[in-house]
Amino acid sequence: MELQLMNLFYLIASVLFILGLKDMSHPRTAVRGNLLGALGMLIAIVVTLFDKHIISYQVIIAGLVVGGLIGAVMAYRSPMTAMPQVVAIFNGFGGGASALAVGAAFIEALKGSFFESINILFTSSVAIAGFIGGIAFTGSGVAFAKLQGLMEERPIILPYR
Repeated sequence: MELQLMNLFYLIASVLFILGLKDMSHPRTAVRGNLLGALGMLIAIVVTLFDKHIISYQVIIAGLVVGGLIGAVMAYRSPMTAMPQVVAIFNGFGGGASALAVGAAFIEALKGSFFESINILFTSSVAIAGFIGGIAFTGSGVAFAKLQGLMEERPIILPYR
């Protein structure tokens, strides 16, 4: 796939994400917002797989089926009153995936010569992305636990702060 075509698809995916977020701000358009966001993610994933030459259709289809089934089961089994918990856990999965992707990128960079393949821009972006992913993962886990009643709702105060 040509670079210009890939960039066009990435731009389309980005616009779909933005429109999806905008539509999710109102209950009447939230379903359309979810669909636009899902379509944007599908486009981004497929273009990335083509870009990186990871074109094993069996793996792509298996990932889509497994992820879709897990998400659908979790969404349908949860009552509407538990949607904040579902959102918290899905957000935590996203943060965890981000942290794992950062770890994979760092390990991939270590395969070559350490000082040749890693520069300050790479190192700082990996550190920031890993930090944000980790915070999203742990924060969403705490939010889920508090909403589900697994933790006390009062704030946790660290000693010697």
